[in-house]
Amino acid sequence: MKKLLQVVMTCLMIISFAQNKEFIKLKGDIPNNGEGDYNSLIVIDKREDKTIGILPFEDNKEMKEVSFQNSAAEDLTNWYRKSNLKGGKQDLILVLNDLKLSVKETNERRNIGTMTFSVQSFVKEGDKYQFLYKKDTVFMFSHRDVADIMVKNMHHIFSLYFDKTYKSKPVNYDLTLSEISDYQNYVNNYPAFKNEVLKEGIYLDYNSFFRQTPEENYTLERFEDGKLDRAIKIENGKKKRIPSHKMFIYVENGKAFKNTFSGFHEVNKNDKGFYLFIKPDMLYPSDYNINFGMMFGLVGGIIDAIMFNPNKIDMKTVREVYIDPMTGNYDF
Repeated sequence: MKKLLQVVMTCLMIISFAQNKEFIKLKGDIPNNGEGDYNSLIVIDKREDKTIGILPFEDNKEMKEVSFQNSAAEDLTNWYRKSNLKGGKQDLILVLNDLKLSVKETNERRNIGTMTFSVQSFVKEGDKYQFLYKKDTVFMFSHRDVADIMVKNMHHIFSLYFDKTYKSKPVNYDLTLSEISDYQNYVNNYPAFKNEVLKEGIYLDYNSFFRQTPEENYTLERFEDGKLDRAIKIENGKKKRIPSHKMFIYVENGKAFKNTFSGFHEVNKNDKGFYLFIKPDMLYPSDYNINFGMMFGLVGGIIDAIMFNPNKIDMKTVREVYIDPMTGNYDF
């Protein structure tokens, strides 16, 4: 009798524990519409704290712990496998650095939800890895049942992340497993951060700039008004030209200048990285929606609840705009 009672109590505890969990359901397809075929998905869960969040649900505000049904690695891998047949010699690596949800209740009809999302993708062939894509951001949601909205739309966030990954081209630098496991530390040791003086010359992309490998032996040429025209060099008796619009950054007399929609602007450096001190609207065409762009294409029902952030970026105010060393994109 005593043993039976223990079994019953254990079952009740398990049922009670399960009832206080809200599981993330990864539904729908994530087909690969990109150019690369992958043999499999491998998930490296680097989160120090694997608790996603304990949030209030429904009108009674019942507190539930949000979690994957099995584990992040197992659930994401199984979800990927359902939509993608094995093929190709390469594996897709997803490094999950952070995933957190929180809710701030208000006295108004809508509550505020926060999702911290930090993921990186790499392609693996043999024992070599190459960087593909990353998203490191905080999404803000506004809805009456904001906890429910965030959990039910988690598959949309990951699905769009996979879509961006599929369409990204590998960065042509080989990495080791230890380097991708702490890729931020690897990036922080790029020569551009470590060296006191930047190498003179022109850089055609962000990787060559941060790794400090400029195009060799080019000389800058300017128009009469001083604006940069092109870079030239003589090689084997032939003149080679690189027009200014193809340059990412050029360094002259120790100063770096970044190519933007409104021309070249000086690049500054501090403890956080390299940045432009500029009005954001000078970086993009006039019809570009920066808030939508930074949500990386979220559409449908989720867009009704999501806000980029509660403090909308003022496009007309001069501010520090950093250059992301992993992607070359602007980081606000």
